[in-house]
Amino acid sequence: MALEDTGHRSENMNIRSFYGRLVRKIWLLPLAAVIGAVVGFILYFASHVIYGPARTYETTSMLYLIFAPDESGEVYDHYNGYTWNQLMTTDDIVNTTMDNLKQMGITELASGSETPGSIEGGVTRDEVLRSTTAAVPSDLRYLVITINNADKDLAQAILIATDNALISYGQKRDEFISIKLEREDESAKLEAVTDRTVVATALGAGIFVILMIMAMMLMDAMDDAVYVPEDAEKRYHMPVLGVMPGDGQELPTRFKNELLACSKKILGSHSSIAVISASDVEGSEDATKSVEEFKKIVKGTFNFDRTKIEAMPVPGSTLESYREASDCEGVVILVPAGERRGAFVEHMISQLHKHDCPVLGIIVTKADMGFLKWYYRIK
Repeated sequence: MALEDTGHRSENMNIRSFYGRLVRKIWLLPLAAVIGAVVGFILYFASHVIYGPARTYETTSMLYLIFAPDESGEVYDHYNGYTWNQLMTTDDIVNTTMDNLKQMGITELASGSETPGSIEGGVTRDEVLRSTTAAVPSDLRYLVITINNADKDLAQAILIATDNALISYGQKRDEFISIKLEREDESAKLEAVTDRTVVATALGAGIFVILMIMAMMLMDAMDDAVYVPEDAEKRYHMPVLGVMPGDGQELPTRFKNELLACSKKILGSHSSIAVISASDVEGSEDATKSVEEFKKIVKGTFNFDRTKIEAMPVPGSTLESYREASDCEGVVILVPAGERRGAFVEHMISQLHKHDCPVLGIIVTKADMGFLKWYYRIK
């Protein structure tokens, strides 16, 4: 046997077996979705509510611009959103705005001061400019002023002061016949924020489901357990005599006949056979139990007087176990289904070959008969 050609490390994934086992763990996917949804919600809530920027109040107004004709008789039409935002910072407008605020009882603080953020505490010129945005819609004759500030009353006061400053600006400039106030909010409202909680929750659920599937595939790729007999035959290049059911399960007639036929053909010509279980770390408890179950299954059709079958500890459990392995005519290895013993079974086969003890075959024990019926599509 060429050991370098065997092993779970180089075998391909049994896709049918994987999805069959995945179906039995399908509950993990909705669980992952729920966990992901909760994580997504918490992260979004924390970043936008707990640790997010402070909510501001917003108030708006609309002014109607009546342009005057220039020297050529054409009206001025070079004003746009960018132009107005630049004009809002000029002394012609901002000085008047600050004067209007002063008349409203709001003190102008020195530049660089920390604005308390309320009418009573006053406001700096820089704070007023940061709070103000000018925009021109498709019609150049309309100017929309938006004020955003953390204080509701201060935001409304800045809007009123700015609108009055613009009306005064229109009276002074030759480019305008007048600037009239078309609409002005009565009070500032809490700034509307797009709520993406549902999106964050759904995204978290989707990401966790994908991660769970990837984790399952990764774990399966690293899984060296045997689930169906063909897995063991491909891996170890030796015959699987059959399967034995797990606790509380019945062995269907088809699988019982397979175990009987292969055991007669492969084991019947030998007089001394040792049975070793990969589950036995010390002693031979699992092998002893499985030998008794095997004898019950094949009783009446197998000559135990001619073929002696006995449990034996895993080679290496004791120094004497190597001699016992060499004295028998062959070994049957019990590989428990679903237990991650693949690497250990490879090591055990290697040790048996070093001591010239032939491995006659494998029996898959503790098999899930429901899974095998589904896998082979047997009713």
